[in-house]
Amino acid sequence: MFNYFETTADLGVEAKGKTLEEAFKEGAKGLYNIMVDIDKVDKKEKVEFEVTGEDLEELLYNFLNELLFYTDVENLVFNDFDVKIERYENGYKLRCIAYGEKIDKEKHNIKEEVKAVTYHKMEVKEEEDGWRVRYIVDL
Repeated sequence: MFNYFETTADLGVEAKGKTLEEAFKEGAKGLYNIMVDIDKVDKKEKVEFEVTGEDLEELLYNFLNELLFYTDVENLVFNDFDVKIERYENGYKLRCIAYGEKIDKEKHNIKEEVKAVTYHKMEVKEEEDGWRVRYIVDL
């Protein structure tokens, strides 16, 4: 599940999951739903990548910005993600398979352009019922 919260100039995303991986996955869905109607995105292509971070906030930041890289460079939008997070000596490693397709302006109902994900008010927290991630995007 994901929802949005207001900030002064940009848009904030809050996502929850029973596991850390599920919260990251929902956070990614929230990112793409800002840009397009993710229910209209088909799983025609997949992209596999890996990112690292010294802490969970840096991992989330690197994950979301890597996804934006594929949108900017490859013109892809995604609506589903297989996420695996591991802890290692120097921090965390995330492996992702993202599923989606090339942007189709007529099909995907283009909404907003996300320029970047910011560190401002970024949080990754374990709560009683699972995990929560929060971040703000620059539109």
